[in-house]
Amino acid sequence: YKPIERQAKLFKTLKIPRTLQAVLPFASKPKMKNARQGKTLETKRAVVMDPGEKRLHVLMQKVHTIRNDKNKKRKEAHAQSLQEQAKRNAKKQETLDEYRKTEKKKRYRQEGKEQARRDIKKQKSED
Repeated sequence: YKPIERQAKLFKTLKIPRTLQAVLPFASKPKMKNARQGKTLETKRAVVMDPGEKRLHVLMQKVHTIRNDKNKKRKEAHAQSLQEQAKRNAKKQETLDEYRKTEKKKRYRQEGKEQARRDIKKQKSED
């Protein structure tokens, strides 16, 4: 499989003549808005809060900060518990692998002994 590299197609902008635009209903007219160069009045205007509003805003900031700290601590504790769980699982897996290895050895030794016994029987029956 080879990845196919294609060039992105660049389409020219659709140009509708002014005479046709004048006849079109508003919904069908092209609406092209250019990006603003400077800041709008809403973004550069300073918001001045009255004292009650300011207290409420400060209180809400504190509440959000406390919530974010709790969430951060909870996530760290969760990550820590996941690491500990991964360690425990790795240890369990290691002991399980060791057990399986010894069981395989036992089984193969037993099968080898049985195969040797069969071979000896076969030789006796041939003689």
